[in-house]
Amino acid sequence: MAHPKFEIPADPHGKARYASAKRHAEAAKQAGKSSEEIHAIFKKLMSFNPATDLDKIPKDEAHKKYRSALLHAQKAKEAGKSTAEIHEIFGKVLKSTGSGHCKAEK
Repeated sequence: MAHPKFEIPADPHGKARYASAKRHAEAAKQAGKSSEEIHAIFKKLMSFNPATDLDKIPKDEAHKKYRSALLHAQKAKEAGKSTAEIHEIFGKVLKSTGSGHCKAEK
């Protein structure tokens, strides 16, 4: 059986989503999941939209930082921050390099 051809996204968010989907698919493979289950995981991650699907992210320990980083990025966007500022905030939360405190705007 030939593996289906998948077009890798060209945009930075799509590339990151693709890399995440590949990592999750590999973890599923290592866990002994079936081919159908692995493909379902890959498709689910590739169709994920953080702007509308934040509630679909698991609330377990493994996804805690990612969920928090997306939440902070959404709040920054709502506050009118630039794309560069939003990405910086996301990265700091994800990598735990921030101060650990949100700064409320007045």
